[in-house]
Amino acid sequence: MKLSTRRVAQLAVMVALLVIGAYVSIPLRPVPITFQSAFVVLTPLLFGSTGYIAVLAYLLLGLVGLPVFAGGASGMVALSGPTGGFLVGFLLASIVVGALAEHWRWDSWRRDLALAEGSLVLIYVPGILWMWRVLLLRGGTAQAALLGLVPIMALDVVKMAVVAVLARPLRSALAEA
Repeated sequence: MKLSTRRVAQLAVMVALLVIGAYVSIPLRPVPITFQSAFVVLTPLLFGSTGYIAVLAYLLLGLVGLPVFAGGASGMVALSGPTGGFLVGFLLASIVVGALAEHWRWDSWRRDLALAEGSLVLIYVPGILWMWRVLLLRGGTAQAALLGLVPIMALDVVKMAVVAVLARPLRSALAEA
């Protein structure tokens, strides 16, 4: 896969937005409310199957120790903590949404809405399973879902709707630039 200088610069901007999205947060425990998920999903909606590169670069920056995750977290501590599964889910969602967006030729806000809302499953499932394992919750995945999803789910659904509405005009603007 060969990327143009322009595409690399665009993906770098998305990495910066992912970092900013991590810092715009409401510090709930064990899972803070952030705007990372919006940028995780917007990236593959804009760039198709190459969008995962920005998410992967973001995760690698955090893993090497830069404080780019929610609350300024970084390194293996962040990945091994209760939100580590959500970070893995970010990569999974960016890969799947990018592939589907690129191959699903029906270009409308409805397609973007279906992909954006569906991406939440790809983010939540590894997040909840990992949280259940890390926190050793006796109530199983139901307790993990109650702790990790209930506080963030409503806002995430709204964020994905906004992402879906913005994706098409942003794709047009990028194509013209």
